[in-house]
Amino acid sequence: ILLERCQSEFETDAATKVKEATKGITDAEEIEYHTNLIKKHYLGHMRFIGELYNGDLISIKIMLFCLPTLLKGESDDSSGDVDEEKIECFAKLITVIGSSLEQQSEAMRSVGKTDAAESLAECWKAVEVMAGKRKGEGPKVSNRIKFMLQDLLEMKAKGWVTRRKEETAKTLAQIHKEVAKEERAAKRSSSSASLRNKGNMRRGTSSGDVRKQEKPQVDEDGFVSVAKSKTVSRSVSMSAMDQKYSSRGSTGAKPDRQSSQSKFAVLHESGPTKKASKSKPADETKPKINYLSPEECSEKAKNILKEYFVGGDTSDAVLSIHELVGAGDDGSIARGAKVVEAAILLVLERKKEDVEKFLRVYLECAKDNKIEGESFVVGLNDPLEFLNDVAIDAPLAIPHLANIVAELVKAKIIPFSFLLNSPEYFRTDQNAATFGAKVMKNIGDDAVKSEDFIEVVSKLMTEEDKANHSSVNELIEAA
Repeated sequence: ILLERCQSEFETDAATKVKEATKGITDAEEIEYHTNLIKKHYLGHMRFIGELYNGDLISIKIMLFCLPTLLKGESDDSSGDVDEEKIECFAKLITVIGSSLEQQSEAMRSVGKTDAAESLAECWKAVEVMAGKRKGEGPKVSNRIKFMLQDLLEMKAKGWVTRRKEETAKTLAQIHKEVAKEERAAKRSSSSASLRNKGNMRRGTSSGDVRKQEKPQVDEDGFVSVAKSKTVSRSVSMSAMDQKYSSRGSTGAKPDRQSSQSKFAVLHESGPTKKASKSKPADETKPKINYLSPEECSEKAKNILKEYFVGGDTSDAVLSIHELVGAGDDGSIARGAKVVEAAILLVLERKKEDVEKFLRVYLECAKDNKIEGESFVVGLNDPLEFLNDVAIDAPLAIPHLANIVAELVKAKIIPFSFLLNSPEYFRTDQNAATFGAKVMKNIGDDAVKSEDFIEVVSKLMTEEDKANHSSVNELIEAA
């Protein structure tokens, strides 16, 4: 029923809805109000359809029928003008499903099904023509639609990362958290301002004392008498000491260096009342870092990887992950596990090149202990448990994950035996033994011949595996 209603809403033109809603209304403002309301409703419907596709409730075939229909912008009347509202609906829909649609079409291309990728490529050619990025014949659109399509192409080039965060409805907990954050920021700014004011007052007082001079006095003859300075300049005092010692030298006496040194030695002595300042321990002076929650780290890690896939720097990506996890601090295992889990689930639906980029970053993080090994073990649980479900839409998911696990085992980040403690559903219903055999083959001949590895695969074999294969070696060869 839901899909039928969506199809009915999609096939009904916005102009038709406007006519029905404004039937019998003569006030211009009222008509404009209903028109804008229906346009917003139509755009919201496009987003809803996109979310249904992301939730695997609508197939890619239907999406590749809807997108070209919207992009053509054919008007229902006989004027021949382009219906820019349909093109705007295309932009809204592709913004929601663009990333998933490209990944699924590439996965289908890798197994020989090129229809989806070719149809999507034709759509992008038409978008580039309307946006002025490609020469060719196409419908003329207004500057508003032209710039909208240019922003769409820019977002696609950046890995479908939006330029600004989309505002969504917030929960009460999120609102309370933001209010508390703003109060802390206001408190810090007020305290720093008061400290600056106190410092300015002290500086103003001391400088005023230095510049303060006594008022000159004029005597009876009209001359100005200068007040005697209470301080003795260094040059005067030194000249007086030289004269004193020179007069002594004329009589043959020598200055007593020991006595003069004893006078100045007092300055270098540390008095008994002087207390040595106690340095605070490093732990007390170290500022406390407020890390994101594991769920927030998960979303942040996916954005970091998407930007890196487009053409980012490996060192920057490693540093960003390190700042996100905070290895060694409280909660780093949980944050690291979510960062690993989100990244693996992301690359399982992407091409092999992105899997290699992911491994480049995360192996570097593990090598420098920026993500603990335990985080990798925990972070692999969900990808293993839902592997067959992911493989329905992403046929390369199983070989991708086998390659990832093999690289982690080769780098000695995780032991191969961790599969024995993997989720029960994976071990009983998802061909865990066959998956382990694929991992062994990815590692190499040493793993295939290793008794320890063979023993792990043997323990993973179910009754069905034992019925289909006479030995563990036969299962490994068949994998």
